[in-house]
Amino acid sequence: MIFLAIYSPGFRGLRSLVRTMRKSEEKHRPRGRGKVGNQDIFNRVREIILRSGSYRVADLASELHVSEVSIRKSLNELERQGIVRRYHGEARLYDGDDIPFRMHAHYAEKQGIALKAAELVEESDTILLEAGSAIAMFAQRIRDVKGLTVITTNLFIARSFRGSKVRVIVLGGHYQKESESLVGPPTCESIRKVGFSKAFLGVSGYTIADGFMLNDLERADVTRTILERGAECGAKSYILTDSSKFGVSHASVVCSDLSLLAGVVTDSKIPAEYKAKLESAGLEVLI
Repeated sequence: MIFLAIYSPGFRGLRSLVRTMRKSEEKHRPRGRGKVGNQDIFNRVREIILRSGSYRVADLASELHVSEVSIRKSLNELERQGIVRRYHGEARLYDGDDIPFRMHAHYAEKQGIALKAAELVEESDTILLEAGSAIAMFAQRIRDVKGLTVITTNLFIARSFRGSKVRVIVLGGHYQKESESLVGPPTCESIRKVGFSKAFLGVSGYTIADGFMLNDLERADVTRTILERGAECGAKSYILTDSSKFGVSHASVVCSDLSLLAGVVTDSKIPAEYKAKLESAGLEVLI
């Protein structure tokens, strides 16, 4: 009697109660894979390939307990982004030198490095940026610095400031298609004729025996020239690199004389022995 008195008007109140109960049940019901699950698969596939370098489609499906169709969808997107290449049932990490690809590796660490390095830039600075994925992320963080002038040897970096009020000077030279860097004697000669207050440089390796290195001989020449010119004009030069580069040797040494550097901006995973070595040489290691 009490129930009917409360819910009797056409039983609309009862129907409303039933709908509320159903919504509550749906809210607490385990969710299917759907779009969220597909994104989870994509993230895991990307993580595995970035870590291992290559993986078979069948092995990925087995490890993640999903269908090969789901794996291929993720690989299609990774290939579209330029992160992987496909070879007969296998996905391999693309090993090119283009910046958009490099930005995906150790992405979170590089974002932190970019934020920390941005603290070094002041209003009305004139800074020189070479190339590298960490440098590209750093460039995005300093677009709003008032009165900033950026000198660069990389066209990707130059385009990062499109639409901002930053004054950009691009130094000429021979164009590298993958890295979008300008290199060669004309570039080095141009560097020797400009002045700047700070320089920010990318590297691909560091060992205690040889110092900082690059895997590109022509870019290495440019970087060495930047460091030499920076020392002449009293600029502070900083290396921006994630911790995976420490202990890695590459083709060309760019800086064995650490006195040419003011500091290194990296992430918290830098091995203690390398951090101690850099600090003992008088460098500021910014985490």
